[in-house]
Formats: sequence, structure tokens, C-alpha cells
Amino acid sequence: MLALVLGLAAFASLGGGGGEPLAAPQTLSLQPIGAFQYPTFVTAPPGDQDRLLVVEKTGKIRLVLDGVVQPTPFLDATSWITSAGAEQGLLSMAFAPDYASSGLFYIYYTAANTGAMTVDEVQRDASNPNVADPSTRRQVIAIPHPTFTVHDGGQLQFGPDDMLYLGTGDGSSEGDPTGNAQNLQDLRGKLLRIDPRANGQNSYRVPPNNPFVSQTNADPEIWSYGLRNPWRFSFDRVTGDLNIGDVGQASWEEIDFRPVDLSWGSGANFGWSCYEGLAVFNVCSPPPTNPIWPVFVYPHSGAHSGCAITGGYVVRNPELTMLNGRYLYGDFCSGHIYSQLLGIPNSSGDQDTGLSVPQLSSFGEDACGHVYAVGVTGGGSSNVFRIQQDSGILGCIPAFRKRPVLKASVGPGFVIHVYDPTGQGLDGHTLPEGSYTLEIDDQSSIHNFHLVGASVSCVPQSSCATSVAGTGQQTWTINVLPGTVVYQCDPHAGTMHGTFTVTANLTVGRGPRRR
Repeated sequence: MLALVLGLAAFASLGGGGGEPLAAPQTLSLQPIGAFQYPTFVTAPPGDQDRLLVVEKTGKIRLVLDGVVQPTPFLDATSWITSAGAEQGLLSMAFAPDYASSGLFYIYYTAANTGAMTVDEVQRDASNPNVADPSTRRQVIAIPHPTFTVHDGGQLQFGPDDMLYLGTGDGSSEGDPTGNAQNLQDLRGKLLRIDPRANGQNSYRVPPNNPFVSQTNADPEIWSYGLRNPWRFSFDRVTGDLNIGDVGQASWEEIDFRPVDLSWGSGANFGWSCYEGLAVFNVCSPPPTNPIWPVFVYPHSGAHSGCAITGGYVVRNPELTMLNGRYLYGDFCSGHIYSQLLGIPNSSGDQDTGLSVPQLSSFGEDACGHVYAVGVTGGGSSNVFRIQQDSGILGCIPAFRKRPVLKASVGPGFVIHVYDPTGQGLDGHTLPEGSYTLEIDDQSSIHNFHLVGASVSCVPQSSCATSVAGTGQQTWTINVLPGTVVYQCDPHAGTMHGTFTVTANLTVGRGPRRR
């Protein structure tokens, strides 16, 4: 089972480029965190420098408090899941951005009896911050996966826009014979984007600026598609850029990269199963329009000698001077850990770090951006490690906390304004796409503030509107994609309104496919 665990061995890929060791690999080391039962992921609550959580495939989440593994699990979800298949089990977790106050977190697992790819919301115990309260469990989404036990995806990640992203496998056997990944009416083989908070009878909300919200014959939860098994993806904690390690089939492993100024994957088709890496896999008719090519591929022989990519993180921890700004990834079968500089159209400087973890299943970050590597072994010896360097530098880089700030005001008279980060009024002007902090000052009892447009989504107000009663000061996280945004007071929209245009880098595709 260990050789197959997470089904990564069933994937494939080989790649070219680099493989040369870093200049001084002896200065990098792996500090053992502990021995766990088939760990699949490691993370930490936002802003919490004392706690580290380790997810175990068999159904428990273990707490490491101030460096000590606690005897009582943070959560025991063993009875909820099935881990019988190599790629099944409890696969990851993500803490809500407001976890410190809400206590909410989310887990991704394959459900007992059905095998469905499932995301649940659970809340921290009200009286003990070191354990969860299983009685608060609420199902957010369940994606049927009835036939096969492989290609389950498994990653949860809150993005820089405070929305929840989840990567789903194509749910099929080899080659995706039913075409799930290219089917926009199927949630498998996708990167999904949702607001996981309940909305009346609905267990989650669909952000209004998801790319397929208004398209017929397409599921609105889809953010990107054409993925085989995006087992691990992440967002750069400084820039917000999206990177995906998509496990291949028989020949090629790939890294996909979509920076914020290319809409970080909105509506992107990464090509599977028409393509595997840069090569034709199935002859699709018609072929995908403007597919997004990987920035790096490697084969199953040669320098990397692997079989299944384990995607990682762009290192932003100043303690790791040798790796800072570089994307860290590895291979499940070889266990070797590599780094490179992500870029468009291709990454560069691929290098072997000199580090290796048997059955490398995942990477993770804590609240400060320290990076961890995980081996999905049985726990007889340490299998979760922190990557360290004897640089003598200490540092803590919170995730996504440096968003540009927009300011808005409405009333007390019949006036409404939005100002860009430089203080310039936005009416009639432009704003680059991305995530922003919006600070709203609504002091009127007869006016409200409302952002209108298919290119904008807001947290915590999914409707992007304050109440008409006047709500004083509010702070939202907003995400804007290319298009037009109107801001207005709804009761007086004819006289109280303004418009700005969200701009983007128009280089969306990769040009002709390379051989």
C-alpha cells in the first residue's frame, strides 16, 4: 500500500531540465517534527505561531503544540472516511482566514461507503482551542466518485481573495476515457472556487465572478479545468500567484503556473486529456481553444527519475536564503526535492536541493511561511520534516496580508466614492486585476454601498453590498477580474454611482504547442 498510497504511482510523467545540485546543499537540512500514521498534509492556523497540524490519511489530524506532538488528536474523522484505496483517505485541511474568531476549518476526504470527494466544515471546540468539536460538522460539498478509487485530488487552499479552492482528480481510470476533465458539466478534473459559508438552504455560495457563472451547460463552481490529478497546488503567500503540480499519466509530469496578472487560472484549460504535458495524449475534436501549457515538464527517466509530481510552494521564508522566491516541489517515487524559478512561458533554473524524503506525499507551510516536507509512511520513524538552513536569519511572512487598500465612502449627502491605493478616485479610471482590501465608510441611514459587475466578488459580503440602514465602517476582501465594475447606492443608483475598468495582461495562452 505504501508504494501506491495516494495513487500517485498510478499517475505519470518525466521531465527535462536541470537536475544539478545547488551550490551548497549541505547547508539545507530536514528537521524531524515527528512520526505520524501515513501523513498527507501539514498546515497551521493563520497567525498562530504555536500550532502545527498534521493530517493523517487514516482519518486523524494531529496537533503539534510548541514543537510537541499532543496525545489527543485535534480531530478524529476515522468513521467518516474510507482510506482503503491507495489514493483515498483524509487528504488535506484548510483554516478559514478568520479562524481566530470563527474557529472554522475545512477538511477534504473520500467519504465512507460512497468514495465521494467531500469537503466538510468543522469548528474548533468552544472551550479548548487544541481540539475540534465533531458535533459541528457540516457537509459543504460532495462530488460523486463511484467507479474508481484513484484520481481523488485532495488539496484545499484559501486563496488571496479569501475564497476556498479545491483540486479534484478526473475520477476516472487511466486516460480519462469518459472525458471528465474537459467536461464543464462535471466537477472532476478541475480546480473549483467557492465561498464555503452556508447561504440559506445552500451549503455554499458560488462567487459571482467565477468564469462560468453565466454560461449555460457549465458548472459555476469551476475555476480551471483540464487537470488530471492536481494533488497539490498552492498560492504564493506574497504575490498570490497560482501554481499546480498536476500528476501525469504514462510519460510526463507537469507544473502549471498562472500569475495574478494572468487571472491566476480563471477559466484556464490546462489540456488534459487532450495533452499530457506538451504532448498529444488523446486526439480531441475539436481541440481545446487556447490551452494553457505547463511551464515545466519532466519524464520518468533521466535526471528526475520519478513517477508522480508532488507540488509544493514558492518559498517566502527569509531564513531559507538559498530557496527564497523559488518554487519547491518533489516526486513521490524518487523522494527527491527540487526547486526552480516559476515564469511565463517557462520556468528556469531547475535544481536538486540535495534533500530527499521517502514517499514524498506533500509539502506544507505554517503561519510564518516555514516549509515542511511529508512522507506518507507508517510512522515507525520521523516522516514530517521542516526544511531548514543555517543562515542565522529569523523571519515570519504572513500570507496574503499585504493587499493593496481601496477606500470607499457613501453619504452623508448624496455622494459616493471609491479611491485606488494612491488616493485617486476610480470613477472613469482603471484598476489592475487582483485581490484588494476595501475599507468602506458608510455613515448614512438612507444610502448603501454596492459593487456591481460579473468581474467582482467580495468577502464577507457575497452580495458586495452593505445594508441600506448604514453600517458604519466595514472591511472587505474583494477580488476583481478583467471587466467593468459599477459602484452605486441602490436606492439612488441614478445619481449616486461610478464606474471603473479592471485591466489584465492579455497574454493568456502559450501560442503554438511545442513538441
